[in-house]
Amino acid sequence: MRRGILSLLFTFCVAITQPALAQTYEQLIAGAKKEGRLILYASATAPQLQMYFAAFNKKYPFIKTEFFRTGKQALLSKVLLEEQAKQRIADVIHTSVIETSIMKKRGALSKYVPLEAAAYPAQYKDPEGLWTSAYASGTLLGFNSRQVKRPEAPKNYEDLLNPRWKSAIAIDSNKIEWFAMLLKLKGQAFMEKLAAQQPTVRSGNTLVLQLLAAGEFPISAGVYEYSVEDLKTRGAPVDWIGLEPVITYTVAVSLPSQPPHPYSAKLFIEWLLSREGQEVVNQYGRVPIRDDVDSKYGKILKQHKLLMTDVDLGQKEAEVNATFRKLFQ
Repeated sequence: MRRGILSLLFTFCVAITQPALAQTYEQLIAGAKKEGRLILYASATAPQLQMYFAAFNKKYPFIKTEFFRTGKQALLSKVLLEEQAKQRIADVIHTSVIETSIMKKRGALSKYVPLEAAAYPAQYKDPEGLWTSAYASGTLLGFNSRQVKRPEAPKNYEDLLNPRWKSAIAIDSNKIEWFAMLLKLKGQAFMEKLAAQQPTVRSGNTLVLQLLAAGEFPISAGVYEYSVEDLKTRGAPVDWIGLEPVITYTVAVSLPSQPPHPYSAKLFIEWLLSREGQEVVNQYGRVPIRDDVDSKYGKILKQHKLLMTDVDLGQKEAEVNATFRKLFQ
């Protein structure tokens, strides 16, 4: 009898101390049918989000979906402002794990341990259950294959300092994760030498690659693996080399502190992390985290030693931005 009571007490304690553990799919679907709506805040591209919803709505047509998208830093500011004003609009947040980590520290997220998270390695999940990574992005060295032959291209980060590449390197000013991790990896002296190479600074991964393909500059450091490989596949005169360790960051999915439609939100998170959702991520050309999804771009990253971006990098973002501007702008 006593053992039975203790067992019940233990079960009760677990229930009240782990309120954010996932409900069953049946419970989520039933709740989502009553809510009938989902609002996603994201920094992914609009076509990517539209692809998400096309597949999600086909499976769950009873949920009216909409998204708000903007850049990572602007999205962070919007979420924190709405949290402070208690004007909570978002049901799901989908952005860089760095910005997500800041939201966590500011109390803008709530704990949710998805059922699907069991298929994900520990390094892709918040230990406190506030986010799960949905896909990864690696940064490679891109080069114009008409101007640079592969044997002549840089093979490591130190090769970027070769006098041949003075005024010949392009850098995307938005790649703060790449810059910060390279600074951590190689140190201030290396970054000063890289700045002395007088690289061209442009804003935006797509713009940098378009200019690279047009021959505006022969090499570009820190371009995303999916974007340069996609251009190459479509016949553009670009190619890539993975400078090791390949600096990689992930994009997370998380639940806001008080989502207006929590059942729909959790159902979307489960779907995005499921094999079905990860196949959509893969079809769009991003690198899914799940190992049971055959990813062309994932295979590119797996060829190399990876360096994962510090999730707490956002706490130093102002300092990192200031250092970048001082050196390169």
